[in-house]
Amino acid sequence: MRRILVLVTVAGLAVGAAEAASGAVPVALRTPGVEFVELSGGNGRAVIARRGSLLVLVGQGRIRIVDLVGGGRPNLSCRGIVRRVSATTVESSGRNLRCRVWSGVNGGPWQAIMRGRRISASGSVKGSLTLDAVNTGVAGLYRIGVGQWRQWPRRARTFELDRA
Repeated sequence: MRRILVLVTVAGLAVGAAEAASGAVPVALRTPGVEFVELSGGNGRAVIARRGSLLVLVGQGRIRIVDLVGGGRPNLSCRGIVRRVSATTVESSGRNLRCRVWSGVNGGPWQAIMRGRRISASGSVKGSLTLDAVNTGVAGLYRIGVGQWRQWPRRARTFELDRA
């Protein structure tokens, strides 16, 4: 749990540093109106969708990345075995999963679906976040923007992620 929290924290700091250094990057490479989102130690299901950049870690379970209609393909980098489920969907399952997905220059929309235990993620996203924790046991924590850490809801709840 501590390793995952450290990795998510480091990833969050890296995203912040990248945003601070992005003054030299052309505006075309950014996703305007993104919201920073963090998940830590979640158990259940999380769905993050649309545009932006996201690093996902799952202790045990499955990560599914879907290429949504409406732009170029998203960029994807996953550790471990990734199999193509359909023409628009790839999936990685097992233990200690790690994936990074980002919209890229063309701004390709995507959806990351995470199921399992010890789900952690961080990134800057414009779109939505859906959380659905397991009914018993540890639910996990989340925060949007610079808000306070909150417990994952036990029933599916969707949050809009954009400040624009």
